[in-house]
Amino acid sequence: MGILQKICVGLGGRALHSSRRVFLRAVTLALLLSIFGASQARAELTTSGEVAGLKAQFMDVNGVRTRYYEMGEGEPMVLVHGGGWSGHSSANVWSKNIPLLAERFHVLAPDKLGSGMTDNPQDDNELNIQGEADHIYDFIRAKKLGMVHLVGQSRGGGCVFFLALQHPEVVRDLVIVDSDTSAPEGPAASAESSTECPKETEWEEWKCKIRSGTSLPDQIFDDEFLIAAKYMSLLPKSEQTVAKLKGGAGGELATTVGLHKWKAQWLERIAKEGVLQMPVLVYWGGNDPAAEIARGSALHDVIAKKNPRVWMITSNKGGHFHFREYPEEFVNNVTNFIDYWAKHADDAQITSTQSN
Repeated sequence: MGILQKICVGLGGRALHSSRRVFLRAVTLALLLSIFGASQARAELTTSGEVAGLKAQFMDVNGVRTRYYEMGEGEPMVLVHGGGWSGHSSANVWSKNIPLLAERFHVLAPDKLGSGMTDNPQDDNELNIQGEADHIYDFIRAKKLGMVHLVGQSRGGGCVFFLALQHPEVVRDLVIVDSDTSAPEGPAASAESSTECPKETEWEEWKCKIRSGTSLPDQIFDDEFLIAAKYMSLLPKSEQTVAKLKGGAGGELATTVGLHKWKAQWLERIAKEGVLQMPVLVYWGGNDPAAEIARGSALHDVIAKKNPRVWMITSNKGGHFHFREYPEEFVNNVTNFIDYWAKHADDAQITSTQSN
Protein backbone atom coordinates (compact mmCIF):
# COMPACT_ATOMS: atom_id res chain seq x y z
CA MET A 1 0.00 0.00 0.00
CA GLY A 2 1.41 3.39 -1.04
CA ILE A 3 1.89 6.33 1.29
CA LEU A 4 -1.08 8.20 -0.16
CA GLN A 5 -3.40 5.25 0.41
CA LYS A 6 -2.07 4.80 3.94
CA ILE A 7 -2.83 8.42 4.77
CA CYS A 8 -6.41 8.22 3.48
CA VAL A 9 -7.29 4.75 4.75
CA GLY A 10 -5.91 5.61 8.16
CA LEU A 11 -8.29 8.53 8.40
CA GLY A 12 -11.23 6.87 6.66
CA GLY A 13 -14.39 6.48 8.72
CA ARG A 14 -13.37 9.01 11.38
CA ALA A 15 -14.98 12.39 11.81
CA LEU A 16 -12.37 14.98 10.91
CA HIS A 17 -12.36 18.61 11.94
CA SER A 18 -12.59 20.85 8.87
CA SER A 19 -9.06 22.15 9.36
CA ARG A 20 -7.72 18.59 9.45
CA ARG A 21 -9.53 17.80 6.23
CA VAL A 22 -7.91 20.80 4.57
CA PHE A 23 -4.51 19.73 5.90
CA LEU A 24 -5.00 16.15 4.66
CA ARG A 25 -5.94 17.33 1.20
CA ALA A 26 -3.02 19.72 1.05
CA VAL A 27 -0.59 16.95 2.03
CA THR A 28 -2.12 14.58 -0.52
CA LEU A 29 -1.82 17.19 -3.26
CA ALA A 30 1.79 17.90 -2.39
CA LEU A 31 2.64 14.19 -2.55
CA LEU A 32 0.79 13.76 -5.84
CA LEU A 33 2.65 16.67 -7.37
CA SER A 34 5.95 15.24 -6.20
CA ILE A 35 5.08 11.91 -7.84
CA PHE A 36 3.69 13.25 -11.13
CA GLY A 37 6.09 16.19 -11.25
CA ALA A 38 4.81 19.68 -10.56
CA SER A 39 6.22 20.91 -13.86
CA GLN A 40 3.90 18.53 -15.71
CA ALA A 41 0.72 20.01 -14.24
CA ARG A 42 -0.94 22.43 -16.64
CA ALA A 43 -2.66 24.43 -13.90
CA GLU A 44 -2.57 24.67 -10.13
CA LEU A 45 -4.70 22.03 -8.46
CA THR A 46 -6.87 22.96 -5.52
CA THR A 47 -8.37 20.90 -2.75
CA SER A 48 -11.64 20.97 -4.71
CA GLY A 49 -10.16 18.87 -7.54
CA GLU A 50 -10.69 21.62 -10.10
CA VAL A 51 -9.18 21.55 -13.59
CA ALA A 52 -8.87 23.81 -16.65
CA GLY A 53 -9.41 27.01 -14.66
CA LEU A 54 -12.96 26.03 -13.64
CA LYS A 55 -14.18 27.00 -10.18
CA ALA A 56 -16.03 24.34 -8.22
CA GLN A 57 -18.89 25.08 -5.87
CA PHE A 58 -20.54 22.96 -3.19
CA MET A 59 -24.12 22.75 -1.98
CA ASP A 60 -26.36 20.51 0.07
CA VAL A 61 -28.66 18.37 -2.08
CA ASN A 62 -31.15 16.52 0.10
CA GLY A 63 -28.49 15.96 2.75
CA VAL A 64 -25.65 15.15 0.33
CA ARG A 65 -22.73 17.58 -0.04
CA THR A 66 -22.46 17.98 -3.81
CA ARG A 67 -19.70 19.50 -5.92
CA TYR A 68 -20.63 21.20 -9.19
CA TYR A 69 -19.47 23.66 -11.81
CA GLU A 70 -21.67 26.53 -12.93
CA MET A 71 -21.09 28.97 -15.77
CA GLY A 72 -23.00 31.16 -18.22
CA GLU A 73 -26.48 32.58 -18.57
CA GLY A 74 -29.55 31.59 -20.54
CA GLU A 75 -31.61 28.41 -20.51
CA PRO A 76 -30.32 25.90 -17.95
CA MET A 77 -28.34 22.90 -19.16
CA VAL A 78 -27.24 20.08 -16.83
CA LEU A 79 -24.29 17.87 -17.83
CA VAL A 80 -23.98 14.46 -16.15
CA HIS A 81 -20.64 12.65 -16.36
CA GLY A 82 -20.09 8.94 -16.86
CA GLY A 83 -18.03 6.43 -14.96
CA GLY A 84 -18.81 4.18 -12.06
CA TRP A 85 -18.82 4.82 -8.35
CA SER A 86 -15.42 6.30 -7.54
CA GLY A 87 -13.57 9.53 -6.97
CA HIS A 88 -11.92 9.11 -10.39
CA SER A 89 -15.10 9.92 -12.30
CA SER A 90 -16.33 13.48 -12.03
CA ALA A 91 -17.70 16.55 -13.80
CA ASN A 92 -14.08 17.33 -14.74
CA VAL A 93 -14.70 15.28 -17.88
CA TRP A 94 -16.82 18.19 -19.22
CA SER A 95 -14.02 20.74 -18.76
CA LYS A 96 -13.53 21.24 -22.52
CA ASN A 97 -17.26 21.74 -23.12
CA ILE A 98 -18.46 23.89 -20.21
CA PRO A 99 -16.91 27.21 -21.37
CA LEU A 100 -18.14 26.69 -24.95
CA LEU A 101 -21.68 25.79 -23.91
CA ALA A 102 -21.71 28.66 -21.40
CA GLU A 103 -21.53 31.13 -24.28
CA ARG A 104 -25.16 30.25 -24.90
CA PHE A 105 -26.54 28.36 -21.88
CA HIS A 106 -26.57 28.46 -18.08
CA VAL A 107 -24.43 25.35 -17.65
CA LEU A 108 -24.30 23.23 -14.50
CA ALA A 109 -22.20 20.07 -14.17
CA PRO A 110 -22.48 18.22 -10.84
CA ASP A 111 -20.46 15.26 -9.63
CA LYS A 112 -22.82 12.30 -9.43
CA LEU A 113 -23.74 10.70 -6.13
CA GLY A 114 -20.69 9.05 -4.58
CA SER A 115 -18.42 10.21 -7.44
CA GLY A 116 -15.83 12.96 -7.71
CA MET A 117 -16.12 15.04 -4.54
CA THR A 118 -19.84 14.49 -4.01
CA ASP A 119 -20.56 12.57 -0.83
CA ASN A 120 -22.06 9.12 -0.54
CA PRO A 121 -25.80 8.84 0.11
CA GLN A 122 -26.99 8.65 3.68
CA ASP A 123 -28.68 5.34 2.84
CA ASP A 124 -26.44 2.64 1.32
CA ASN A 125 -29.45 1.29 -0.57
CA GLU A 126 -29.20 4.36 -2.81
CA LEU A 127 -25.82 3.32 -4.21
CA ASN A 128 -27.32 2.39 -7.59
CA ILE A 129 -28.55 3.97 -10.83
CA GLN A 130 -31.87 4.98 -9.25
CA GLY A 131 -30.01 6.79 -6.47
CA GLU A 132 -27.91 8.61 -9.07
CA ALA A 133 -30.99 9.71 -11.02
CA ASP A 134 -32.75 10.84 -7.83
CA HIS A 135 -29.70 12.88 -6.82
CA ILE A 136 -29.55 14.73 -10.16
CA TYR A 137 -33.31 15.36 -9.99
CA ASP A 138 -32.91 16.73 -6.45
CA PHE A 139 -30.02 18.90 -7.69
CA ILE A 140 -32.22 20.39 -10.44
CA ARG A 141 -34.94 21.15 -7.91
CA ALA A 142 -32.54 22.51 -5.28
CA LYS A 143 -31.12 24.93 -7.85
CA LYS A 144 -34.70 25.88 -8.90
CA LEU A 145 -33.82 25.41 -12.56
CA GLY A 146 -37.25 24.50 -13.89
CA MET A 147 -37.04 22.63 -17.19
CA VAL A 148 -33.49 21.88 -18.34
CA HIS A 149 -31.57 20.69 -21.35
CA LEU A 150 -30.29 17.37 -19.96
CA VAL A 151 -27.07 15.80 -21.26
CA GLY A 152 -25.43 12.60 -20.03
CA GLN A 153 -22.50 10.49 -21.20
CA SER A 154 -21.83 6.77 -20.71
CA ARG A 155 -23.24 5.75 -17.30
CA GLY A 156 -24.32 9.38 -16.92
CA GLY A 157 -26.35 8.85 -20.10
CA GLY A 158 -28.19 6.08 -18.29
CA CYS A 159 -28.71 8.37 -15.33
CA VAL A 160 -30.35 11.11 -17.43
CA PHE A 161 -32.30 8.53 -19.45
CA PHE A 162 -34.01 7.12 -16.36
CA LEU A 163 -34.45 10.60 -14.87
CA ALA A 164 -36.25 11.77 -18.02
CA LEU A 165 -38.51 8.72 -17.95
CA GLN A 166 -39.48 9.31 -14.33
CA HIS A 167 -39.55 13.13 -14.27
CA PRO A 168 -40.33 14.41 -17.80
CA GLU A 169 -41.66 17.62 -16.28
CA VAL A 170 -38.11 18.89 -15.67
CA VAL A 171 -36.59 17.83 -19.02
CA ARG A 172 -36.85 20.18 -22.00
CA ASP A 173 -34.84 17.85 -24.22
CA LEU A 174 -32.48 14.93 -23.72
CA VAL A 175 -29.00 14.15 -25.09
CA ILE A 176 -27.66 10.63 -24.54
CA VAL A 177 -23.96 10.23 -25.37
CA ASP A 178 -22.29 6.82 -25.89
CA SER A 179 -24.32 5.11 -23.17
CA ASP A 180 -24.44 1.33 -23.01
CA THR A 181 -26.22 1.86 -19.70
CA SER A 182 -29.32 3.10 -21.53
CA ALA A 183 -29.03 1.04 -24.75
CA PRO A 184 -30.72 -2.31 -25.36
CA GLU A 185 -28.53 -5.27 -24.55
CA GLY A 186 -26.59 -6.72 -27.46
CA PRO A 187 -23.38 -8.55 -28.27
CA ALA A 188 -20.34 -7.72 -26.17
CA ALA A 189 -17.65 -5.51 -27.65
CA SER A 190 -15.64 -7.31 -30.32
CA ALA A 191 -12.15 -8.53 -29.56
CA GLU A 192 -10.77 -6.01 -32.04
CA SER A 193 -12.36 -3.08 -30.22
CA SER A 194 -11.83 -4.19 -26.63
CA THR A 195 -8.72 -3.48 -24.59
CA GLU A 196 -7.37 -5.58 -21.75
CA CYS A 197 -6.57 -3.38 -18.77
CA PRO A 198 -4.53 -4.34 -15.69
CA LYS A 199 -6.45 -5.50 -12.64
CA GLU A 200 -3.73 -4.82 -10.07
CA THR A 201 -5.27 -1.60 -8.78
CA GLU A 202 -8.55 0.17 -9.45
CA TRP A 203 -6.59 3.31 -10.35
CA GLU A 204 -4.47 1.67 -13.05
CA GLU A 205 -7.49 -0.13 -14.51
CA TRP A 206 -9.55 3.09 -14.62
CA LYS A 207 -6.72 5.08 -16.20
CA CYS A 208 -6.19 2.39 -18.83
CA LYS A 209 -9.90 2.23 -19.69
CA ILE A 210 -10.40 5.95 -20.19
CA ARG A 211 -7.23 6.31 -22.24
CA SER A 212 -8.12 3.31 -24.42
CA GLY A 213 -11.46 4.97 -25.20
CA THR A 214 -9.80 7.60 -27.40
CA SER A 215 -7.17 7.84 -30.11
CA LEU A 216 -5.91 11.06 -28.46
CA PRO A 217 -5.18 9.95 -24.86
CA ASP A 218 -2.43 12.45 -24.03
CA GLN A 219 -4.34 15.34 -25.55
CA ILE A 220 -7.68 14.84 -23.81
CA PHE A 221 -6.48 13.31 -20.52
CA ASP A 222 -3.46 15.40 -19.58
CA ASP A 223 -1.51 15.34 -16.32
CA GLU A 224 -3.72 17.91 -14.66
CA PHE A 225 -6.85 15.82 -15.32
CA LEU A 226 -5.20 12.61 -14.08
CA ILE A 227 -3.74 14.18 -10.94
CA ALA A 228 -7.14 15.59 -9.97
CA ALA A 229 -8.76 12.19 -10.53
CA LYS A 230 -6.10 10.44 -8.45
CA TYR A 231 -6.49 12.97 -5.64
CA MET A 232 -10.27 12.59 -5.48
CA SER A 233 -10.03 8.79 -5.58
CA LEU A 234 -7.85 8.84 -2.45
CA LEU A 235 -10.28 10.80 -0.31
CA PRO A 236 -11.70 8.75 2.60
CA LYS A 237 -15.25 9.03 1.29
CA SER A 238 -14.17 7.62 -2.10
CA GLU A 239 -12.53 4.59 -0.54
CA GLN A 240 -15.66 4.12 1.57
CA THR A 241 -17.75 4.09 -1.63
CA VAL A 242 -15.68 1.25 -3.09
CA ALA A 243 -15.82 -0.69 0.18
CA LYS A 244 -19.59 -0.29 0.48
CA LEU A 245 -20.20 -1.58 -3.04
CA LYS A 246 -17.94 -4.56 -2.49
CA GLY A 247 -20.02 -5.23 0.63
CA GLY A 248 -23.23 -5.43 -1.39
CA ALA A 249 -24.62 -1.90 -0.96
CA GLY A 250 -27.17 -0.78 -3.52
CA GLY A 251 -29.11 -4.02 -3.66
CA GLU A 252 -30.17 -5.83 -6.85
CA LEU A 253 -30.20 -2.63 -8.92
CA ALA A 254 -26.47 -2.23 -8.27
CA THR A 255 -25.81 -5.56 -10.00
CA THR A 256 -25.46 -6.07 -13.75
CA VAL A 257 -28.36 -8.53 -13.84
CA GLY A 258 -30.63 -6.26 -11.83
CA LEU A 259 -29.86 -3.20 -13.94
CA HIS A 260 -30.42 -5.07 -17.22
CA LYS A 261 -33.78 -6.42 -16.04
CA TRP A 262 -34.93 -2.96 -14.91
CA LYS A 263 -33.76 -1.33 -18.13
CA ALA A 264 -35.53 -3.93 -20.27
CA GLN A 265 -38.81 -3.07 -18.57
CA TRP A 266 -38.38 0.63 -19.33
CA LEU A 267 -37.38 -0.03 -22.96
CA GLU A 268 -40.49 -2.14 -23.43
CA ARG A 269 -42.64 0.70 -22.13
CA ILE A 270 -40.89 3.17 -24.44
CA ALA A 271 -41.52 0.98 -27.48
CA LYS A 272 -45.15 0.09 -26.64
CA GLU A 273 -46.44 3.09 -24.69
CA GLY A 274 -44.25 5.94 -25.93
CA VAL A 275 -43.36 7.11 -22.43
CA LEU A 276 -40.36 9.15 -23.67
CA GLN A 277 -41.76 12.07 -25.70
CA MET A 278 -39.39 15.04 -25.39
CA PRO A 279 -36.86 15.66 -28.19
CA VAL A 280 -34.04 13.12 -27.85
CA LEU A 281 -30.58 13.18 -29.40
CA VAL A 282 -28.65 9.90 -29.42
CA TYR A 283 -25.05 11.01 -30.00
CA TRP A 284 -22.42 8.31 -30.55
CA GLY A 285 -18.77 7.95 -31.43
CA GLY A 286 -18.38 5.93 -34.61
CA ASN A 287 -15.13 4.43 -33.29
CA ASP A 288 -16.20 3.95 -29.69
CA PRO A 289 -14.54 0.74 -28.39
CA ALA A 290 -16.53 0.79 -25.14
CA ALA A 291 -20.04 1.29 -26.56
CA GLU A 292 -20.29 0.14 -30.13
CA ILE A 293 -22.31 2.16 -32.61
CA ALA A 294 -24.84 -0.66 -33.07
CA ARG A 295 -25.94 -0.16 -29.47
CA GLY A 296 -26.63 3.51 -30.13
CA SER A 297 -28.61 2.66 -33.26
CA ALA A 298 -30.68 0.14 -31.30
CA LEU A 299 -31.49 2.75 -28.66
CA HIS A 300 -32.47 5.27 -31.34
CA ASP A 301 -34.77 2.71 -32.99
CA VAL A 302 -36.56 1.83 -29.76
CA ILE A 303 -37.28 5.47 -28.94
CA ALA A 304 -38.27 6.26 -32.53
CA LYS A 305 -41.11 3.71 -32.51
CA LYS A 306 -43.34 6.14 -30.63
CA ASN A 307 -41.37 9.41 -30.61
CA PRO A 308 -40.96 11.31 -33.92
CA ARG A 309 -38.62 13.84 -32.30
CA VAL A 310 -35.51 11.69 -32.04
CA TRP A 311 -32.23 12.19 -33.89
CA MET A 312 -29.06 10.19 -34.05
CA ILE A 313 -25.73 11.88 -34.75
CA THR A 314 -22.55 9.92 -35.29
CA SER A 315 -19.12 11.42 -34.73
CA ASN A 316 -17.43 9.28 -37.35
CA LYS A 317 -13.94 10.02 -36.06
CA GLY A 318 -14.87 9.86 -32.39
CA GLY A 319 -14.24 7.38 -29.61
CA HIS A 320 -15.98 7.06 -26.24
CA PHE A 321 -14.96 10.62 -25.35
CA HIS A 322 -15.57 12.33 -28.69
CA PHE A 323 -17.08 15.30 -26.82
CA ARG A 324 -13.57 15.95 -25.47
CA GLU A 325 -11.77 14.97 -28.67
CA TYR A 326 -13.85 17.37 -30.80
CA PRO A 327 -15.50 19.78 -28.35
CA GLU A 328 -16.50 22.41 -30.92
CA GLU A 329 -18.20 19.79 -33.09
CA PHE A 330 -20.04 18.42 -30.08
CA VAL A 331 -21.22 21.82 -28.87
CA ASN A 332 -22.35 22.87 -32.36
CA ASN A 333 -24.33 19.69 -32.92
CA VAL A 334 -26.02 19.76 -29.53
CA THR A 335 -26.90 23.45 -29.94
CA ASN A 336 -28.31 22.85 -33.44
CA PHE A 337 -30.45 20.00 -32.11
CA ILE A 338 -31.81 22.21 -29.32
CA ASP A 339 -32.47 25.13 -31.66
CA TYR A 340 -34.23 22.97 -34.22
CA TRP A 341 -36.73 21.54 -31.77
CA ALA A 342 -37.27 24.90 -30.12
CA LYS A 343 -38.49 26.11 -33.53
CA HIS A 344 -40.41 22.92 -34.34
CA ALA A 345 -41.89 22.11 -30.94
CA ASP A 346 -45.11 20.78 -32.49
CA ASP A 347 -43.50 19.19 -35.53
CA ALA A 348 -44.29 15.48 -35.88
CA GLN A 349 -42.06 14.91 -38.87
CA ILE A 350 -40.36 11.63 -39.61
CA THR A 351 -37.38 10.81 -37.39
CA SER A 352 -34.15 12.23 -38.75
CA THR A 353 -30.72 10.63 -38.68
CA GLN A 354 -27.52 12.58 -39.23
CA SER A 355 -23.80 11.85 -39.39
CA ASN A 356 -20.85 14.18 -39.13
